[in-house]
Amino acid sequence: MEIGVERVVHLSSMGAHLDRGTGFILGSHHTERILNELSDINITYLRPSYFYTNLYSFVDMIKSLSSIGANYGGDDKIAMVHPQDIATAAAEEIETPATGFKVRYVGSDDCTANEAAQILGIAIGKPDLKWVTVTNEQMQAGLEHKGMPAHIAANFVEMFTSIHSGALRKDSDLHQPVAMGKVKLADFASEFAAAF
Repeated sequence: MEIGVERVVHLSSMGAHLDRGTGFILGSHHTERILNELSDINITYLRPSYFYTNLYSFVDMIKSLSSIGANYGGDDKIAMVHPQDIATAAAEEIETPATGFKVRYVGSDDCTANEAAQILGIAIGKPDLKWVTVTNEQMQAGLEHKGMPAHIAANFVEMFTSIHSGALRKDSDLHQPVAMGKVKLADFASEFAAAF
Protein backbone atom coordinates (compact mmCIF):
# COMPACT_ATOMS: atom_id res chain seq x y z
CA MET A 1 0.00 0.00 0.00
CA GLU A 2 1.43 3.37 -1.04
CA ILE A 3 1.04 5.96 1.70
CA GLY A 4 3.51 8.61 0.54
CA VAL A 5 5.06 9.03 3.99
CA GLU A 6 8.82 8.64 4.10
CA ARG A 7 9.72 9.73 7.63
CA VAL A 8 7.99 8.98 10.94
CA VAL A 9 8.98 9.92 14.48
CA HIS A 10 6.76 7.81 16.71
CA LEU A 11 6.28 8.49 20.43
CA SER A 12 6.54 5.05 21.98
CA SER A 13 7.65 4.15 25.51
CA MET A 14 10.46 2.69 27.53
CA GLY A 15 9.58 -0.98 27.88
CA ALA A 16 8.16 -1.28 24.36
CA HIS A 17 10.74 -4.01 23.68
CA LEU A 18 8.76 -6.33 25.98
CA ASP A 19 5.87 -8.43 24.70
CA ARG A 20 4.30 -9.04 28.13
CA GLY A 21 4.28 -7.89 31.73
CA THR A 22 4.09 -4.13 31.18
CA GLY A 23 0.40 -3.32 31.49
CA PHE A 24 -0.59 -0.39 29.32
CA ILE A 25 2.87 -0.16 27.74
CA LEU A 26 2.08 -3.34 25.84
CA GLY A 27 0.17 -1.09 23.42
CA SER A 28 3.44 0.62 22.48
CA HIS A 29 5.01 -2.79 21.82
CA HIS A 30 2.17 -3.74 19.47
CA THR A 31 2.27 -0.40 17.68
CA GLU A 32 6.01 -0.69 17.04
CA ARG A 33 5.50 -4.22 15.72
CA ILE A 34 2.83 -3.01 13.29
CA LEU A 35 4.97 -0.09 12.10
CA ASN A 36 7.92 -2.45 11.58
CA GLU A 37 5.90 -4.16 8.85
CA LEU A 38 5.90 -1.01 6.70
CA SER A 39 8.39 -0.77 3.87
CA ASP A 40 10.05 2.24 2.25
CA ILE A 41 9.67 4.31 5.40
CA ASN A 42 12.20 5.60 7.90
CA ILE A 43 11.01 5.40 11.50
CA THR A 44 12.49 6.63 14.75
CA TYR A 45 10.86 5.25 17.88
CA LEU A 46 11.18 7.69 20.75
CA ARG A 47 11.06 5.69 23.97
CA PRO A 48 10.77 8.15 26.85
CA SER A 49 11.12 7.06 30.43
CA TYR A 50 8.77 7.76 33.36
CA PHE A 51 7.24 11.22 32.92
CA TYR A 52 7.89 13.64 35.79
CA THR A 53 4.26 14.66 35.46
CA ASN A 54 3.22 11.17 36.67
CA LEU A 55 4.39 12.33 40.09
CA TYR A 56 1.40 14.68 40.33
CA SER A 57 -0.74 11.60 41.00
CA PHE A 58 0.89 11.39 44.45
CA VAL A 59 -0.11 14.89 45.60
CA ASP A 60 -3.24 13.81 47.50
CA MET A 61 -1.40 10.87 49.05
CA ILE A 62 1.41 13.10 50.26
CA LYS A 63 -1.09 15.56 51.72
CA SER A 64 -3.04 12.86 53.57
CA LEU A 65 -0.32 10.33 54.48
CA SER A 66 2.89 12.40 54.32
CA SER A 67 4.43 9.68 52.17
CA ILE A 68 4.42 8.23 48.66
CA GLY A 69 3.32 4.62 48.33
CA ALA A 70 3.26 2.31 45.33
CA ASN A 71 4.27 -1.23 44.37
CA TYR A 72 7.57 0.28 43.21
CA GLY A 73 9.71 2.64 45.23
CA GLY A 74 12.45 2.64 47.82
CA ASP A 75 15.76 1.90 46.15
CA ASP A 76 14.19 1.09 42.76
CA LYS A 77 15.95 3.08 40.05
CA ILE A 78 13.56 5.21 38.01
CA ALA A 79 14.65 6.92 34.81
CA MET A 80 12.49 10.04 34.45
CA VAL A 81 11.85 12.61 31.76
CA HIS A 82 10.30 16.04 31.36
CA PRO A 83 7.86 16.49 28.44
CA GLN A 84 9.97 19.44 27.28
CA ASP A 85 12.96 17.14 26.80
CA ILE A 86 10.80 14.71 24.82
CA ALA A 87 9.71 17.57 22.55
CA THR A 88 13.34 18.58 22.04
CA ALA A 89 14.31 15.00 21.12
CA ALA A 90 11.36 14.73 18.72
CA ALA A 91 12.33 17.97 16.98
CA GLU A 92 15.94 16.79 16.65
CA GLU A 93 14.81 13.52 15.10
CA ILE A 94 12.43 15.22 12.67
CA GLU A 95 15.28 17.45 11.48
CA THR A 96 17.81 14.60 11.23
CA PRO A 97 17.86 12.40 8.12
CA ALA A 98 17.46 8.72 8.98
CA THR A 99 17.24 5.42 7.17
CA GLY A 100 15.43 2.32 8.32
CA PHE A 101 14.33 1.83 11.90
CA LYS A 102 15.92 3.52 14.90
CA VAL A 103 15.19 3.53 18.64
CA ARG A 104 16.05 6.58 20.74
CA TYR A 105 15.62 6.49 24.49
CA VAL A 106 14.81 9.84 26.07
CA GLY A 107 15.47 10.67 29.70
CA SER A 108 16.16 13.72 31.83
CA ASP A 109 17.31 12.23 35.13
CA ASP A 110 17.87 8.87 36.78
CA CYS A 111 17.54 8.30 40.51
CA THR A 112 16.06 5.99 43.08
CA ALA A 113 12.51 6.48 44.30
CA ASN A 114 13.92 7.43 47.70
CA GLU A 115 16.07 10.12 46.12
CA ALA A 116 13.08 11.41 44.16
CA ALA A 117 11.01 11.59 47.36
CA GLN A 118 13.77 13.54 49.07
CA ILE A 119 14.04 16.05 46.21
CA LEU A 120 10.26 16.55 46.07
CA GLY A 121 9.98 16.63 49.86
CA ILE A 122 12.50 19.44 50.19
CA ALA A 123 10.67 21.42 47.50
CA ILE A 124 7.32 21.14 49.32
CA GLY A 125 8.65 21.65 52.84
CA LYS A 126 8.53 17.96 53.82
CA PRO A 127 12.22 17.00 53.88
CA ASP A 128 11.46 13.65 55.54
CA LEU A 129 9.16 12.50 52.72
CA LYS A 130 9.56 8.75 52.07
CA TRP A 131 8.61 6.53 49.14
CA VAL A 132 7.20 3.32 50.62
CA THR A 133 6.92 0.13 48.59
CA VAL A 134 3.62 -1.73 49.03
CA THR A 135 2.58 -5.16 47.77
CA ASN A 136 0.86 -5.69 44.43
CA GLU A 137 -2.28 -6.67 46.34
CA GLN A 138 -2.22 -3.47 48.39
CA MET A 139 -1.69 -1.42 45.23
CA GLN A 140 -4.59 -3.14 43.46
CA ALA A 141 -6.88 -2.67 46.46
CA GLY A 142 -5.88 0.99 46.82
CA LEU A 143 -6.62 1.79 43.19
CA GLU A 144 -9.95 -0.02 43.32
CA HIS A 145 -10.82 1.81 46.56
CA LYS A 146 -10.38 5.09 44.64
CA GLY A 147 -12.98 3.85 42.15
CA MET A 148 -10.74 2.47 39.41
CA PRO A 149 -12.17 -0.60 37.62
CA ALA A 150 -10.29 -3.77 38.57
CA HIS A 151 -9.02 -4.49 35.03
CA ILE A 152 -7.61 -0.95 34.69
CA ALA A 153 -6.00 -1.16 38.12
CA ALA A 154 -4.44 -4.51 37.16
CA ASN A 155 -2.74 -2.87 34.18
CA PHE A 156 -1.24 -0.20 36.44
CA VAL A 157 -0.09 -2.81 38.94
CA GLU A 158 1.56 -4.84 36.16
CA MET A 159 3.26 -1.77 34.68
CA PHE A 160 4.54 -0.66 38.08
CA THR A 161 5.74 -4.22 38.81
CA SER A 162 7.94 -3.97 35.71
CA ILE A 163 9.47 -0.78 37.16
CA HIS A 164 10.09 -2.52 40.49
CA SER A 165 11.71 -5.56 38.87
CA GLY A 166 13.87 -3.46 36.55
CA ALA A 167 12.45 -5.20 33.47
CA LEU A 168 10.99 -1.98 32.07
CA ARG A 169 14.38 -0.26 31.86
CA LYS A 170 16.53 -3.25 30.93
CA ASP A 171 16.85 -2.39 27.23
CA SER A 172 17.33 1.33 27.88
CA ASP A 173 20.16 0.51 30.28
CA LEU A 174 21.87 -1.22 27.35
CA HIS A 175 21.14 1.68 24.96
CA GLN A 176 21.55 4.84 27.02
CA PRO A 177 20.34 8.18 25.64
CA VAL A 178 23.05 9.99 23.65
CA ALA A 179 22.61 12.86 26.08
CA MET A 180 20.25 13.29 29.00
CA GLY A 181 17.67 16.06 28.78
CA LYS A 182 18.21 19.43 30.39
CA VAL A 183 15.33 19.43 32.88
CA LYS A 184 16.49 17.63 36.00
CA LEU A 185 14.21 16.38 38.76
CA ALA A 186 15.37 19.24 40.99
CA ASP A 187 14.13 21.64 38.29
CA PHE A 188 10.78 19.87 38.02
CA ALA A 189 10.45 19.91 41.82
CA SER A 190 9.61 23.62 41.67
CA GLU A 191 6.76 22.84 39.24
CA PHE A 192 5.61 20.08 41.59
CA ALA A 193 5.74 22.44 44.57
CA ALA A 194 3.67 25.02 42.71
CA ALA A 195 0.97 22.38 42.03
CA PHE A 196 1.18 21.07 45.60
